[in-house]
Amino acid sequence: MERSIPLVVKVGGRETEPAGALRDVVAFVLRAQRSGREVVVVHGGGEEVTARATALGLPTTKVGGQRVTDAATLELAIEVLAGRVNGRIVNALTDAGIPAVGLTGVSGRLLPVKPAGDPPGSLGFVGEPTGARTRILRTLLDEGYTPVVAPIGTDHDGGVYNVNADVAAAAIASALGAELLLITDVDAVLDATGTAIPSVRPKDVDALVHRGTITGGMIPKLTSAARAVVAGARSAWIGSVQGLGDDGPRPSAGTRILPGRAVAVPLLPLQQREVGQ
Repeated sequence: MERSIPLVVKVGGRETEPAGALRDVVAFVLRAQRSGREVVVVHGGGEEVTARATALGLPTTKVGGQRVTDAATLELAIEVLAGRVNGRIVNALTDAGIPAVGLTGVSGRLLPVKPAGDPPGSLGFVGEPTGARTRILRTLLDEGYTPVVAPIGTDHDGGVYNVNADVAAAAIASALGAELLLITDVDAVLDATGTAIPSVRPKDVDALVHRGTITGGMIPKLTSAARAVVAGARSAWIGSVQGLGDDGPRPSAGTRILPGRAVAVPLLPLQQREVGQ
């Protein structure tokens, strides 16, 4: 029997918290698997990292939607992401009858990285994936498990790095030839008028960022989705968990990133900025 196209589902923020949206994500994973889809979950948890950093008196600085990570912040990120958040998601899936296994991008050297930033290393211990070694994921999926991946990567010297979860999910989806679903707390990517964008071509993303139509945390989401499609992912989608049907996005929900034609997107003048995404 022909293998179905895997789903790589990235969750963060409210979708990693104990109640509400996490339950909705678990319900979707269950529906998708009952429909015959294999699912890999990749999670963030930046809000919890920030809250913990604040409690410890550590500063939080972001550049282009990515957290600048010094040694102390790296240890904190590993503690929160690989420990607290990963375990919570694994438990929620398991409680719903979904066999789940927690791991990080260090496991099986799943996420090999190089220092991120411009110039490289300017973000501290932040890694940019150079690909994804998905053998460990394929082994787990073939055995009926749902992998839950915390976005921690490793370089060729064994150094450990924080990785933006959208970027990590895109690398994994590209390597698996999967459909990438980036779950967020907005229904879709918005244009300069505040209107949902139904679809975007990868070649148009740089213009959206340069013109200021896309800002903040939506930058790594949309750029990662575009790069994933170019690098081998079957498709990519950005939207809220409410936009998901039985085994993928509902037809009119969210924003799709496809290699073919897409609708025209209004752009802001260079001096203007759209905030809140």
